[in-house]
Amino acid sequence: PQGTAAYYPDYSRDAYDSPQAHIPPPHVRPPTSHGHARRSSAAANVPQRPSTVRPSTQAYRAKAAAATAPKATEADARKHRIPTGYSLKNWDPSEEPILLLGSVFDANSLGKWIYDWTVYRAGANSPIADMAGELWLLLIQLSGKVKRAEDIIGRVRSAENRETMNDFIEAGERLTDKLRSLLKACEAPMLKAAKKKQSGLGKNSGVEFVDTLFGRDRELAKTEKFMQSVRLFSLRFDANCEGILQNPSS
Repeated sequence: PQGTAAYYPDYSRDAYDSPQAHIPPPHVRPPTSHGHARRSSAAANVPQRPSTVRPSTQAYRAKAAAATAPKATEADARKHRIPTGYSLKNWDPSEEPILLLGSVFDANSLGKWIYDWTVYRAGANSPIADMAGELWLLLIQLSGKVKRAEDIIGRVRSAENRETMNDFIEAGERLTDKLRSLLKACEAPMLKAAKKKQSGLGKNSGVEFVDTLFGRDRELAKTEKFMQSVRLFSLRFDANCEGILQNPSS
């Protein structure tokens, strides 16, 4: 498929990748924790994330590993069948790609992007920012648990345990598909906002995304349902898979 890049060329400006250019100076401050800095592509001037939604130790380790992730290339894009012309700068190619309009994200960079725009829209101390912060963490957990299962399943000796792991991998993939569907529902309003202002995918599109994803009369119910599904997935994964991951040969 040609994708967004074919029908909306302004995406290539990547103006909507971060609200940094639109945040007034008094509200711009770097994160206080290394756990919130994905890698060098995350500029210093990003909003500080509330400590109430700080990622777990495991999430910190995952992000630290991402700090040395290789830069995505066109070969990586072809491998994952990403349409030509999509921006790859926010994607760690060792992670599953998530497409939003003309850019490719991974779970962590998407969560950060959503959080940054939510802080820009509503403020760092707002309830909606807390929700966006939790969503960021849930996306990291979902991606990390599925990846752990995929990495270890080939060494699982018991057929019953392999079936359990496969079930959770498939459940995680279904949740990721639901996330993509949710993002798709946000794309049309973003494009409409950009075309209305004739300014490309910049400030108006980022704000429109937040209003759509968390709007009570729009996609909030689906967003909350998705988040609850990921919470349950995470709890069930820990209860059923952690022992297998620790001792796959048993």
